[in-house]
Amino acid sequence: MNRIQKFEQVLGRCCWGILAFLAISVAININPAINIINLSKSDIMLIILIVLLSIFNFVRLKYINSNLLYTEKVFDVFRIIEVALLSIFINGNYQRIEHYLIIIPMIFSSLSRGRKSSFVLLGINAVIKIVKGFIVYFLSDTIILSTSDLFDYCIELVWVYVIWISIIIITSAFSNQNCKNEIENQRLVFELGEKYEQLEAAQNEIKIQYDKLKESNLKLEDSNLRLTKSIAEFYTLQQISEAIGSIFDINELLKFVNDVIIGVMGVNYSTIVFFDQKKNKLKVHFTNVKDKEDLAILSDNINCRFLLDILESEKPILENDVVPEKFEFIQSRVIGSFICIPLSSKSRKFGLLLIEHKNKNTFNNENLSLVTTICKSVSMAIENAELYASMQVLATIDGLTGVYNRVYFHQKFENEFKLAKESGYELTLVILDIDYFKKFNDTYGHLFGDVVLKSVAQMVKSSLRSTDTMARFGGEEFVIILPRTSIKKAYEKVEYLRHKIANSVITDSLVSASVTASFGIASFPETSKSVTEIIKDADNALYRAKDNGRNRIEVAKDYDIMD
Repeated sequence: MNRIQKFEQVLGRCCWGILAFLAISVAININPAINIINLSKSDIMLIILIVLLSIFNFVRLKYINSNLLYTEKVFDVFRIIEVALLSIFINGNYQRIEHYLIIIPMIFSSLSRGRKSSFVLLGINAVIKIVKGFIVYFLSDTIILSTSDLFDYCIELVWVYVIWISIIIITSAFSNQNCKNEIENQRLVFELGEKYEQLEAAQNEIKIQYDKLKESNLKLEDSNLRLTKSIAEFYTLQQISEAIGSIFDINELLKFVNDVIIGVMGVNYSTIVFFDQKKNKLKVHFTNVKDKEDLAILSDNINCRFLLDILESEKPILENDVVPEKFEFIQSRVIGSFICIPLSSKSRKFGLLLIEHKNKNTFNNENLSLVTTICKSVSMAIENAELYASMQVLATIDGLTGVYNRVYFHQKFENEFKLAKESGYELTLVILDIDYFKKFNDTYGHLFGDVVLKSVAQMVKSSLRSTDTMARFGGEEFVIILPRTSIKKAYEKVEYLRHKIANSVITDSLVSASVTASFGIASFPETSKSVTEIIKDADNALYRAKDNGRNRIEVAKDYDIMD
């Protein structure tokens, strides 16, 4: 609804008040004792005015409320009708009321449309008054007013018009100022609207930038998280790689790996299981399961079909919703998630790595990938360690006879002598030499000589304890280390070996021959006090045995074996 319509509605409400005022004025001037037919012309004209204004006001308000095409011209027409009705129908005793009522539409017209429209209304009023004056003057049979009364009326009328004009000028000035203010307000509202639109656009741009920044921040956080995980994984793999390069003992390495997995993965349990190829069984090698009952259940059920199938297929398993009844090896423990990964290489299956957590949905594919990489490194380390151990064994074994070589003997004997000295137990060294070995080579050839060496070595080795050590000392000479053995017990053992060798027949596909051997014995602390001394004393005893006819035993420093 525009500004003019609002003025029209206010004026319409005022009109009902004016009508009420006119009705009261008529009622005051009517004498109840006089018949209504005897009413004065001015009373009748006023009653007609009330009726016409009521109809006009009703129609006007209906039009304003229902017609959206209400314009300023319609407003001007309504004001002209109001002024015309008031000017025409108010006469006689009610002439002064006109002076007060006629100004109301003029003021509204001046406020809404300016002084020009108000002067038009004033002119219409003046024209109607002049016409009414002429009609009354020329058509009336009697002179209503005297010259002095007419002069006073004219003076009064002039003052009324002066007052009306003044009020119109004042209200129009107020209206002009109000219009200027309204225009200024509209300008300010427009500018404010533009500023608001600019601010809204800026706000939208800021929001867009904020959303982009938020998205970038989320991507950065995701990248940072993945980078952190990658760094943690890289650090873990680096630690394990360094351990593989610095820890040569496979048991120590596996224990380290087990501890690293528990720390990095934050799991409750980690178990390394080895596969025994000879027995075709799995066996718990390392685990942090401490409870004896839980450990017993784990060990007893480690060869279940589920784990054996994982080892056979060499495919890792991730289980995030564990049903304990399905897995025998965890029935006594509360486990919600586990990962089981084979430890294997291209040539061999070493075992399994089993990591477990009490909570469900703990592991993801990234965890599986990390542990798989660790297992590949560990499998390679196990293979390298076994290869290294094999090479170490090969480096200490005499290739012909299958017993230890001289280098290993010296290392072993020094260690055994140190332990014997620290612990206070006896240590005996035996040196044996195959009698007339050169004759076998010269008579039957070096190949048969090799057969003799291997046969004698195996006969002696098979008769020794697991704690005893036999090595080839050089040529046809062998040494035997007998820990925790006195010289008397050693003599009895060597006598048995001498008879065994002497009573054997060594054959190959073409040749058969008997062999004998000579022995020299020395013992700590009974005959010798140092490593060098015991070797020298045993060697001297051997030479005495050979000088005294061979196939015999001699004891260092003529030790009386019968004492």
